[in-house]
Order: sequence, then C-alpha cells, then structure tokens
Amino acid sequence: MTFLVTLAFGAGILVVACNAACYRSGIAVTFGEEPEGCYHRRKLYPLYSQWRTKTCYDCRCFGDGNYECCQVHGTPVNYDKERCHFEFDKEKCVYNLIPNEDPTKQCQSYGMVG
Repeated sequence: MTFLVTLAFGAGILVVACNAACYRSGIAVTFGEEPEGCYHRRKLYPLYSQWRTKTCYDCRCFGDGNYECCQVHGTPVNYDKERCHFEFDKEKCVYNLIPNEDPTKQCQSYGMVG
C-alpha cells in the first residue's frame, strides 16, 4: 500500500513539473563580470531575489543575471462543461469552478494543467 501511495505522489509531482508553464531569460554573461541583477520588463531585481508578477508568475533571479518565471496556477480540465464554468481570481491567482445554476457553490475538477 505504501508503494502505491508513493507511486501516486511521485506521478503527481511529475505531472505538475512537466506541465508547468515557465519562461527564462537568456542573457549571455561575460566571464569575470558580475551582473547587477536581473532585468524583467524594464525593472531591475536584485540577484537571488524572488517576485510575483501581475499576471500570476513566480519569478526568481539567479546569480548569473538570468531569471526564470513560472505560472502559479493551473487551468481546470476534466470537469462538466455543461454544468460549470471557471472564473480566474487575479488576487489569489487561482481558477474557481462555478456551477451555472448556483454560483455560491464550487464544482469539482478532476485535473489541472499548467
């Protein structure tokens, strides 16, 4: 039983890691020169810093002046599209599945991508 739980947990991590939407900078660094930080959308971030964008990406600045930004949220899949729709909460960076008949409740999702 423990093996099955471990296998399912590992598969879940693999699915999340493989579906993560990320982008990276590709700045060439000259040997011997220390970068002052990471430039992301015309703003300078200190080396080794982390930040969240307005479009719900978590970013981090590496010591070589390059950065990586990855999408915070997943997109619901495998849900009843006739009974539910989803709305994006920009404050919390999550999708909420809403029943068409009763918007005060939450629908059930069977998977996330992203």
